[in-house]
Amino acid sequence: MRNGVRHLLGAGAGLLATPLIAAGLLYFAGGRALAAWIAVAALGATMVLVGVLAGSRISPIGSLVPGLALAVVAGLAYVPGVPVAGLVPAEYAEPYARLAGTWALPLACVLLAASVFPARWRGATRPEPPAEPEEEVVPEPPPLPKRIPSRY
Repeated sequence: MRNGVRHLLGAGAGLLATPLIAAGLLYFAGGRALAAWIAVAALGATMVLVGVLAGSRISPIGSLVPGLALAVVAGLAYVPGVPVAGLVPAEYAEPYARLAGTWALPLACVLLAASVFPARWRGATRPEPPAEPEEEVVPEPPPLPKRIPSRY
């Protein structure tokens, strides 16, 4: 697969994964779970998604996009004078504040660190097929002399 196509697919995966990661963490942080095991399952699924983005052959853009989004959310929590409550609807203000204070920064660091490695930005190299061993050329023997018919 060419690098351009791989990076385009990685950007799509990152754009799709960003709201899924946020929804999983908000579900866990929001405390609105029907049961504790559902919240833990949501957190586990979110962590599996983060692991796939961080450790696979998907383009590093796939981990860069959600990493930057989570870094912005975490950064807003530490900027004085910018309340998260003014940026999201009122019913999500507390879960977003909890997300920004707990999970956003560690996950942003993991996802951004996974995007730094130069080997992830290069495409997979196709191994050259092994050269066929050259067959040893055996010289042909000289031709036999022609028989001279005898007259006798």
